[in-house]
Amino acid sequence: MVPPPQPAEEHRGFEIFFVPEERSWYYRDAPDAPTQGASYRSAFQAKLAIDASLDEAPIPEPARKRK
Repeated sequence: MVPPPQPAEEHRGFEIFFVPEERSWYYRDAPDAPTQGASYRSAFQAKLAIDASLDEAPIPEPARKRK
């Protein structure tokens, strides 16, 4: 049995949407963009993944030696 469709949501500029046939939630940065690859069991988990990807600290570049 396929679950009923769920309305799409927006979180921090990303669209979170449900695929009933897969019973999974996905997110993407634009309606016509491909999905981010991972699937989530709930919209809440997709929001946490978005937050983690946006809030992680950037990796600093190694210092260059001066000549």
